[in-house]
Amino acid sequence: MKRTLTLTLLGFFLLAACQSAATTTPLASTSTVAPSPKPTAIPSPSPVPTAAPTATLVHAPRTFEEQFDANPQYWSFLQIDNGQPFPGPGVEAGNLVFDLNAPNQWAYALYGGQDYLNVRVDAQVEVRAGDGAVGIVCRYSEKDGWYEFNIYSDQTYMLLFGQWLRPGVAHYMPMYRGESEKIKSGTNEIGLLCDGDTLTPFVNGVQMKKWQELKFGLKNGGIALSSASFNAVPFTIAYDWVKVSEP
Repeated sequence: MKRTLTLTLLGFFLLAACQSAATTTPLASTSTVAPSPKPTAIPSPSPVPTAAPTATLVHAPRTFEEQFDANPQYWSFLQIDNGQPFPGPGVEAGNLVFDLNAPNQWAYALYGGQDYLNVRVDAQVEVRAGDGAVGIVCRYSEKDGWYEFNIYSDQTYMLLFGQWLRPGVAHYMPMYRGESEKIKSGTNEIGLLCDGDTLTPFVNGVQMKKWQELKFGLKNGGIALSSASFNAVPFTIAYDWVKVSEP
């Protein structure tokens, strides 16, 4: 009896399953159905690439005032050592200090950030020991030469043309020599205006004799601060500040 009941129930479930499958399966259509067009893909907008940040170039200033509170940027050291090399200038307590320990040494602090056609350079400089010259350079060119204005302890000043003969050896030609009671012992403010073919020196705010330079014809170049020792050494000087402007 149990076997008959089991078979009867199994048959019932199979019949129900067949009826359910027939009900849920759709009938095939006799008409031809055109295939639905494939949806055209709408392209997503491509992300715009973000440009990498560009480093901002910091150009050396053309006009400025340097107080020498730290090692100045864009400056380099040149020397005529007379066979006795010496260390370059150093920043000490807000001053650019030159210590020349042997006679006939010339040293330059060259600003390499810009070249100038017309420029004025002013500086305050103190002679702390020894005897020598302090000055300003304009239109410096390693190849063509430079103009230089120097003052001396005997209250004279000079405009020079300088030119390298070979590394560490230079030739100087005096262009003009003058005298001024405005030159003091100790600290002085000096200036040099190079404008066209005219060189104009200044001492403690007073204009010295203008000089028209037609022989060497330098047109543009760098600026520099200079020092030179004579026989009384060591020769120690300190530049407190330098100011560069364009007329």
